[in-house]
Amino acid sequence: MTVTDTFKLFILRHGQSELNSENIFCGWIDAQLTEKGKSQARHSAKLIKRFCESNNISLPQIGYASRLVRTQQTMDVILEELGLEHVNQVITTKTNINEELQNTRFEGQMPVLQTWRLNERHYGSWQGQRKPDILKEYGKEKYMYIRRDYNGKPPKVNLNLEMVQEENDQGSFTGYDFKEPNRHLKYGFEERANERLPESESLCEVVIRLKPFLNNVVLSTAKKSNQESCVIVGHGSSVRSLLKILEGISDQDIKDVDIPNGIPLIIELDRENYSFVRKFYLDPESAKVNAQMVRDEGFEKNS
Repeated sequence: MTVTDTFKLFILRHGQSELNSENIFCGWIDAQLTEKGKSQARHSAKLIKRFCESNNISLPQIGYASRLVRTQQTMDVILEELGLEHVNQVITTKTNINEELQNTRFEGQMPVLQTWRLNERHYGSWQGQRKPDILKEYGKEKYMYIRRDYNGKPPKVNLNLEMVQEENDQGSFTGYDFKEPNRHLKYGFEERANERLPESESLCEVVIRLKPFLNNVVLSTAKKSNQESCVIVGHGSSVRSLLKILEGISDQDIKDVDIPNGIPLIIELDRENYSFVRKFYLDPESAKVNAQMVRDEGFEKNS
């Protein structure tokens, strides 16, 4: 099967964020990219461009990002490096994607659809906590079960403590180093669409929320528009979930899958039936080293 016979998903975890660099559970906290994270995004764009040029295929026709700032900043840098401008739209799975968006090639632009379903796993009360501290509190076995097992789930967050409150009420910062944005302000669009947003999640629950987005938006739009490729910027857990769904990875084996920051992974699907064909990193050596760093988080401070 040739490259042109497949639909390609350029999938990557956002570049390094301010909390990644500090070994902190980030979850739905809106951390910014570090300078290293921006550099990783620029390198990702160059890898994507080089792959497209060497295989004589067009650049991705559409982009998808989460509703968290670090994926949007990563996408910003990628599109700037590719010489493309944004056409941004926040969506839910109930959104009717505009026909013009589905069928029009945007000259010098890329439509970028943002969805909470690509958000990082919600780490509940672990959000904003330092990984070594959580490891010490819970012990290695329970820490690794909650963090890595398909059904492992942190305690629910107390949103009254976690979120910055409206009307200048900052809430209690006791035990919390960082804050999740107020949901009524950041996710008002989703609330009006009656989306049920989590207070803690297992990876299993991330897979469940991602499936309808993948099938009803990403793959449906690709079929209707006869797209060659798309680019998806997600998070460690949302990228793992996409891999599990597309490749059919077992509940047991997904525990051993780690996603490095800012290195594009290509997943190829048969354009006849959109079944999995193969996957590969565009920088496999760096991906291997950085994935091990992800697995070791909490046990050592990452640079």
